[in-house]
Amino acid sequence: MSKPKMCKEKLKRVRIKICGLKRAEDVPLCHQFGVDMVGFVTEYPLPVPWNLTAEKTKSFLEEVQPPLKSCLVTGGTCGKIIALAKDLHPHYIQLHYRETLTETEYIAKTLKQFGIGVIKTLPFSPSERLACFGTEELEECVRLLNSTAVDAILADSRGPSNAAKNGTPINISFFRRIKKCAQKPVILAGGITAENLPKILSSAKPEIIDIMTGAESTPGIKDKRKLASIIQQAQGCREMGFSGLGHP
Repeated sequence: MSKPKMCKEKLKRVRIKICGLKRAEDVPLCHQFGVDMVGFVTEYPLPVPWNLTAEKTKSFLEEVQPPLKSCLVTGGTCGKIIALAKDLHPHYIQLHYRETLTETEYIAKTLKQFGIGVIKTLPFSPSERLACFGTEELEECVRLLNSTAVDAILADSRGPSNAAKNGTPINISFFRRIKKCAQKPVILAGGITAENLPKILSSAKPEIIDIMTGAESTPGIKDKRKLASIIQQAQGCREMGFSGLGHP
């Protein structure tokens, strides 16, 4: 295996979330490689190849051992999301559908009572931002999220309009605009691979990255070589001292 490409400057330790797991054996694999968080797309309102039933996710969550953290990627009504979170009790819920600001705040405040954190996706699409936040203006959406109880903001080029697409392109400019006025940790997602990771880390300087298709051979099936390469490339840019997304 080739040596990792070193960053030109020392960066804070970046945390890694691997999302869209569909096999039980991929959970200990992520643990073995030092991944920080694993994500399970669960009861998502649209047909996507990574979707799991609550029952299947429950069996996978049993494989998550400390210090590895778990996250459910879902969406829908407040009642459905809260019930799902209370039943499965992951470390985090990632709201990745069309939840409004009011719904997001209600879910975040409610789940904090149960020790469950909330990550809210900020859509790349202006029309989706308008539907969720009542404004297309990106910086205003960030300011609105700053005032909520959510734990982190996800900058993702994937949203409801392209949820089933395999491999969405990274958008560093979108991430930078969010990070510039965010008062919460910002997670970078969309189109990250082992090949482009060193450049992304050195140019965007994210605290947390979220990788799904970049670590797979087919949707939901994580590729050991790709995962190892991602971790290897990230290690070339890691330094201790990160104090980003807290643990509920």
